[in-house]
Amino acid sequence: MALVGVAGADSQTSFVDPVGDAGSSFDITGVRVSSYPGWGGGSDGSVGLEATVTRNRFWCRGEGGDLPLLIAIDADQNPDTGSAFYGTEVEFAFSPPANARDGEAVFLRANGWDFKGARLPEGLGWECGPTIGGYFIGTSALGITPMSGFNVVAATISSHPDTAPDIGTFNYQPVAGTPPPKLGPDTRAPHVVTYPAQAVHGRLATLTYQTLDGRGKTADTIRIYRGKRLLKTIRRPLRDSNPFDLSHVTWRVPRTLRGRLRFSVRSADAAGNQSNLRWASLSIR
Repeated sequence: MALVGVAGADSQTSFVDPVGDAGSSFDITGVRVSSYPGWGGGSDGSVGLEATVTRNRFWCRGEGGDLPLLIAIDADQNPDTGSAFYGTEVEFAFSPPANARDGEAVFLRANGWDFKGARLPEGLGWECGPTIGGYFIGTSALGITPMSGFNVVAATISSHPDTAPDIGTFNYQPVAGTPPPKLGPDTRAPHVVTYPAQAVHGRLATLTYQTLDGRGKTADTIRIYRGKRLLKTIRRPLRDSNPFDLSHVTWRVPRTLRGRLRFSVRSADAAGNQSNLRWASLSIR
């Protein structure tokens, strides 16, 4: 297992994330990116991607670790291409141990709005310590040169994930002072995922959905139906929207209402692009 934190980085940049914004879950406090242009010989190079966390005894388990951390890269610095997770094209994560063996890093590439597992690139390494976790990879596997900039985001894998930054991505440039490319018009609609819900009559129902937008801003409209009859419309104004986390709205169920309902969600981004209408069931007992 190669470690990210090796000596000799030609360029290194650290980004800070607020401490204490993750509640009792894993709390990312920063992201560090290191460039090693000479690694691998020829025109190839490598990058190290590390996230620091507050000390947590469950962060690493076993010698190989069970690291609840993913780091994703937007190699072309364009949130309107790649996955719906801020336009990232590649993602590093960690597979939990199986059959009493140590877990291993996994490598994913964008597949539509989501990611799909890909073959591990040669030279991929990872590390996990009491307050740090990360990955190490050659730039050619990312489709960039050693001098290319990129966007990066880190996220914990939990029921209450913490991301760094809280919204959007950090922009890394190995050559100091290099500006990121100027973005064109946003023409890609958000993507929405809905989840079935259950509730008790006379109490609050929690409706859960996920809205993913490359630029991280959406306005959401939620409608609740019994058959074809519209019972409630909930509108959320344009807001910061984190694609790595779930969204929730609540609705007070009438005391006399029971049975099978359904709800829909549609999201629009800051440019007015609208997602497809997504549905889920809502069972009231």
